[in-house]
Amino acid sequence: MDCLHAMAPNDEELLGFALDEEALSAPTREHLEQCELCQQRLSGYKQVNSAIISQLYRRLCPSGTQLSLYCAELLPVEERTRVASHVLDCPLCTAEVAETRLFMAMPLLEPFREAAPLAAARRIYATLFRQQAQLVLRSGDTVSEKAWPRQYRAEAIDISLHLSRASNGQYILLGILTSADSAESVDAFEGAKAELYCAQENSDADERNPENAICRAVVDDLGNIVFSGVPVGEYTLIIHLPGQEVIIEGIDIERG
Repeated sequence: MDCLHAMAPNDEELLGFALDEEALSAPTREHLEQCELCQQRLSGYKQVNSAIISQLYRRLCPSGTQLSLYCAELLPVEERTRVASHVLDCPLCTAEVAETRLFMAMPLLEPFREAAPLAAARRIYATLFRQQAQLVLRSGDTVSEKAWPRQYRAEAIDISLHLSRASNGQYILLGILTSADSAESVDAFEGAKAELYCAQENSDADERNPENAICRAVVDDLGNIVFSGVPVGEYTLIIHLPGQEVIIEGIDIERG
């Protein structure tokens, strides 16, 4: 049903606004914000647009692998030119290329800081106390049947582990440290180093050498640890906090 109000947008105006966000006149926009009928018409156009995009995206667009190779400048000249031309006209691929380039610009290893001798640290094994299901991948993919994020506790320290996946398919493991002790701030954790080891190798913590770690990182000023480019596998995380060494075992990352 069409709205009969004098300021109601016609079908062409609503379609342009739904597809390209073409500007509406101030009186028309004001009417749209107040008219449920016109809002329903706009919602219908947006749903049709989303349905069309979901059907055409990746059918007419380069594959994710092609876009990743394009960002890395590894495509042949002719194919690179074709992909570049498509990206200029496709907002979805433009956004994916920007995301991929941003990820590629991130260092795989964070700056490494010296810490106190490990022999003086008190070793604490964290325990898993909460595990929740959460979608973490783009395009509706799932990481694993095992739930993320995962919440661990090591005495007064809580560690939340989150798994995500970049547009090029590589996994990113994020750790968030907080303290249940109101007298202790996460600022005290800044600069602490952390390593991710394969669970099958050197199961004894005394034998682990940071040089053999799969990934290394440091805790930032917000209490965050970011491991980029983590391969599929089972890992042990060691965080070297002041005066103590927190160990989290059984971190499994499975191919989605």
